[in-house]
Amino acid sequence: MPQYQETQQEKRLIQTLISGDSQWTYRPDLKTPAELWDNFFLKLEQNNVPALDGHPLTQQEKSQIQNQLNFVNYYEAAKWLVGENGIAKVRIQREDARLGTINLDVLFRDHVAGGKSSYEIVNQVKTFAEDDLDHNRRGDVTFLINGLPLIQLELKSQHSPFMDAFHQLKKYDKEGKFRGIFSSLQMFVISNIEDTRYIAAAKENKLNPRFLTKWVDTENQPVLNLFDFAQAVLSIPQAHQLVMQYSVLDNSKKSLILLRPYQIHAIEAVKEASYCGESGYVWHTTGSGKTLTSYKVARNLLTIPSIDKTIFIVDRKDLDDQTTSSFLSYAQNDTIDIDETNSSKDLIKTLAGKERRVVVTTIQKISAMMRKFDQGHYQANQDKIRQLRVAFVVDECHRAVTPQAKRSLSKFFIHSLWYGFTGTPIFGENRRAALGDLAQTTEELYGNCLHTYTVKNAIHDGAVLGFRVEYQTTVGEELDEKSIPDSVYESQEHMLEVLRYILSKPARLFGFRNGIGKTYNAILTVSSIKQAQAYYDLIKAVKEGRSSVKISEKTKQLLPDFPKMTIT
Repeated sequence: MPQYQETQQEKRLIQTLISGDSQWTYRPDLKTPAELWDNFFLKLEQNNVPALDGHPLTQQEKSQIQNQLNFVNYYEAAKWLVGENGIAKVRIQREDARLGTINLDVLFRDHVAGGKSSYEIVNQVKTFAEDDLDHNRRGDVTFLINGLPLIQLELKSQHSPFMDAFHQLKKYDKEGKFRGIFSSLQMFVISNIEDTRYIAAAKENKLNPRFLTKWVDTENQPVLNLFDFAQAVLSIPQAHQLVMQYSVLDNSKKSLILLRPYQIHAIEAVKEASYCGESGYVWHTTGSGKTLTSYKVARNLLTIPSIDKTIFIVDRKDLDDQTTSSFLSYAQNDTIDIDETNSSKDLIKTLAGKERRVVVTTIQKISAMMRKFDQGHYQANQDKIRQLRVAFVVDECHRAVTPQAKRSLSKFFIHSLWYGFTGTPIFGENRRAALGDLAQTTEELYGNCLHTYTVKNAIHDGAVLGFRVEYQTTVGEELDEKSIPDSVYESQEHMLEVLRYILSKPARLFGFRNGIGKTYNAILTVSSIKQAQAYYDLIKAVKEGRSSVKISEKTKQLLPDFPKMTIT
């Protein structure tokens, strides 16, 4: 019965995807790898008529191509897919030596839902056993772009856990069923109809269930049902964009990354805003992958013909940390240049150059460039740079650029768009102190919020670690917090009660039972440096036994120096 249900649901899925104005075509005639290769070569010849010049591919030439497309892993396949200017190619030596060597176009990143891209669905393709210990296998549903398998979907019945499909994919890979023409796969999808996930293709020993991703809509509502997922993700243009445009290669980890849905929605929102000539900001919680999202935003903005340069501004501390190294790692196999400017002189040279590129810099270097212009230096470059159509992407947008600096830059760059990324936007209720008519909130500084992904969304999706909230007070709960004077919180009585609560329950709060190296750290946030120093003195007194707050003997035995502390 479960097998019958899977078959019926498989047919329903295919029918859903090929119905209406869908661009998917169902190919029930393709049931073996050999038939897939024949279909691929037909597509290849159709897309390369001028290059072939009336001389069809010979069997020997097809073997050359098959060898090139038999990738050792999915990361290498993804590197090839990046191509030259977004076109993945193969190079062959013609069997007739008089015809020389030619390049053939295989896949086109930017030919979405048209151009030279074709979309086909096959199912139950049989991969054969290679020896007596092996087994014949049939994959459920495979999605082909220009004849190459890029997405593999494994389906289970509603009565089975969706993880059964995940384990099946791992088994197929371990058995070598995804060699040859299947080695180009970029995405796996698993489902039991009611629950659906996707994940970047990886070898079975690196296929981590932690990276299985739920789809969510633009309002961060989960899309779990297979048929809803198919409409949202597997339709064209979405499927093409996900595997060809919303994937990233992490060169440092040699891994393929498929963006999470909230990252894709943010990128799309920024793109739409840029088409309308509007700026804005993205509110994505800390730990949700803002650097990767902002990289893709910066990279995608550069594909818009009306934008000459993308300037990615980071906080000075971050520039020497992970942001630039992450950008360079992502860009190493991409089709754009990332320019890490080392001085204002380098920045001027880069901005004045003709190349369309993403420039990673700090507000300090931009300010130094502006000072040189004010002093009369680089006048020829100044006029050229001033006229640039530029998009600024600002990571940690409140730390990296002040309202004063943004106003100055907006006045200089007369054709500029601004996109800020923040995990902690400033709203009206916590607006900055007034300074003339300068912006006091995130919206006033950058424009409308283009996309939101809060810590609540992230915890729900498992995108960040969860946490537990406990509310404690040293004053009566019936009192309105706004009516309590600051002096209450600054009093030694209140501060000692705070420390008593924290230090009397260290085993639970700090995870002592987790074992060595697995305990927790903590941050005590206070309203001022003066109060931080007061807490420091009180904790020191506790450790030295000069306080009414005591540390238990059991805690002292476990951690004699508890609590270790510092002020930052």
